[in-house]
Amino acid sequence: MRQTPTRFAPSLGRFKGLFFCAGVLISAPASLPQAIRPFFAAESTNHPEILFVQTPSVKSGKLSERFPLGSKIVSLRKGNRRPANLTPNFFGAADPRIFFDGSKVLFAGKKDAMAPWQIWEMNTDGTGQRQVTHCAGNCLAPAYLPRDAIAFSGEVQSADGSRAYQIYFSKLDGSEAHPITFGPGDYELETVLQNGLILVSARSPLQAMGKIESSRNLYTLRPDGSGLAALRCDHGAPAIRSQAEELDDGSVVFVKNKVLGSDAGGDLAAIRRGATHNSILGPTTALIWSPRQLEPTRLIVARRASAPGVAGRFDLYSFDFIHGKFQAPIYEDSTLSSIEAVPVAAHPAPRWYWSTLRPEINAGYFICLNASLSDAVPKGRLSPFPAVVRVLALEPATGKETSLGEASIEQDGSFYIALPADRPVRFELLNTSGQVIQRQQSWIWARPGEEHGCVGCHEDRAVAPENRWPLALRRFDTPICLGVQAPLEAAH
Repeated sequence: MRQTPTRFAPSLGRFKGLFFCAGVLISAPASLPQAIRPFFAAESTNHPEILFVQTPSVKSGKLSERFPLGSKIVSLRKGNRRPANLTPNFFGAADPRIFFDGSKVLFAGKKDAMAPWQIWEMNTDGTGQRQVTHCAGNCLAPAYLPRDAIAFSGEVQSADGSRAYQIYFSKLDGSEAHPITFGPGDYELETVLQNGLILVSARSPLQAMGKIESSRNLYTLRPDGSGLAALRCDHGAPAIRSQAEELDDGSVVFVKNKVLGSDAGGDLAAIRRGATHNSILGPTTALIWSPRQLEPTRLIVARRASAPGVAGRFDLYSFDFIHGKFQAPIYEDSTLSSIEAVPVAAHPAPRWYWSTLRPEINAGYFICLNASLSDAVPKGRLSPFPAVVRVLALEPATGKETSLGEASIEQDGSFYIALPADRPVRFELLNTSGQVIQRQQSWIWARPGEEHGCVGCHEDRAVAPENRWPLALRRFDTPICLGVQAPLEAAH
């Protein structure tokens, strides 16, 4: 008989030690034992109202399994020492995201231990709760988009029976929900960038679990699912990159963890605006979770407690992003982890992307300027020169790959092909003898009518392509069609 986890109820009426009173730091009496001081709000006068998640247990791994003993979203108002529970009617609540005008919060909620996670919305004081999605599986990690739309991670079953996540787009009332990512990758929504792109984390390369090293990277795509690209290429040791958030200056902070199966929390890392690689912020001895911007130069982060007897618990701290230093704790609780804190404040809406997709064209287009370019080989060029590109497609029903055919590569290395839309594909480059000289590991796709361009085969993204008109485009409206009938007209 399966045992239902007990909903937790944090102890009330007991306080823990440090708080600010009229700008003067007051300490709890030294005689008061740590064991009977369960919480304190150390900077309650120095930050705006915040919402955050409290839980008895935090696990790494699948989104739906992070809080096995339940969780709640709480509000800590300015001047208060004790947070108010906004979701007492939920077994689990997580992933809070504040609406652009600061009045509402989008979150993932789980009504009881056996129910799937769904997307909900409520006012920031906990009133007006309403269910947005009605997913058959778990739906989590939502984010607001402009024009009354949202995106979220929806759990689907793969051909091999395993469950993974795709990114979904829907209206704010839950209508028109549809996936915008395709194929293996296990996509988890991180945030929406100021430029309107959706930032996600997914396996790297984008393949099914078990075939490669367990590593996750950060990717961007448009709200219509087009334009999939890596945020930055990172060829270091395998790592899990997650919990990403964009700052006002365009930098992206995230948590860089070890391979799957390690403890929750990791190093706080950042990709500064314009930088080609990430850098570690602060001491690597501290395990961090859910960094969010609190003020222009400060983050609010969940830091794993290191005191004896509190292993695995996270508390909220202020972090100086400019100097890479931890500041005073914002909130601690001796029995519950406090994570995923977000300030309740108005903020600018991201840019809206007008989709140029054409649903009536059941094909996507791939244009490569020079397939011989590759930063993975000496001198940056493949040898011998590729003569043919072979396209492999993933069968959704079986999870097996099949060949859609081959297309010739022009003398300048360019090719232009039309493929089935929303179908996971990958490419292999062949020499004149039919031998594979380079193969793509990741599965990608093109949306209906999308022109998916690349400079080369994993080319150096820091180098601009040569300014010339590729031979493959001199045919204009005649791409080589593989797996599709000749389109009525080219996308461009």
